[in-house]
Amino acid sequence: MFKGQPFKQELSLRLTAIRRLLYATHNSTGHAWDDASGPAARRDALGLGELLMFACYENLITSICRRLLEIALKLRVGNRRLKRGFQLFAIHNQLQSLSKVSERKIWQETGMRLLDTILDSRNCSINPDLFPVDGSFMRRSQIELLFQLFELGDPGLILKEVWGRLDTIVAERNQIAHGNLTSEEVGRRYSIAEINDLINLWEQRWCDFIDHIESSAQTRNFFRI
Repeated sequence: MFKGQPFKQELSLRLTAIRRLLYATHNSTGHAWDDASGPAARRDALGLGELLMFACYENLITSICRRLLEIALKLRVGNRRLKRGFQLFAIHNQLQSLSKVSERKIWQETGMRLLDTILDSRNCSINPDLFPVDGSFMRRSQIELLFQLFELGDPGLILKEVWGRLDTIVAERNQIAHGNLTSEEVGRRYSIAEINDLINLWEQRWCDFIDHIESSAQTRNFFRI
């Protein structure tokens, strides 16, 4: 079933790239970091490091969601036998169409198609490309939604210190990405030691997150009733 090692490897590669960036800007002996632009460039690197940490996180959870849906699809279990969270992925297209039809059609062909899909005992209609976006731009509520859909428990117990920092990191990433703050302005808020500690903690807790999903999704019973 679900194997966590490929996700850990990808996470490690991405975090190593951030460490290289910080090392190059904060430990270089070359003249480029000794001139007047050096301090600003170092602050830029700190801000960009945080932005790239967000990218690691976003890639991780979307990739894990996709993999869980791929596994469910390959089990060849009909929609009727899927757990409720997976059933929502299976009927996603029909649910979207309900908002665009008349009241009469809800009670006729559109509604009947939805029931047929839910009760299908042979076919699985999950689309692995789906991701249950909650509109929070990857804040903690996004993880809570995933854990709810896949019946994974309380994410705060897994992510611990990272759970308390997540919304701040997302907010600061969004401020950089949308031009409200520069990477230097965000970088001013951190020292190189603080960012390095955060990267190490980021890797540890997201690996714990992967381990939790791996241990939970080892049998067909994770996916089906």
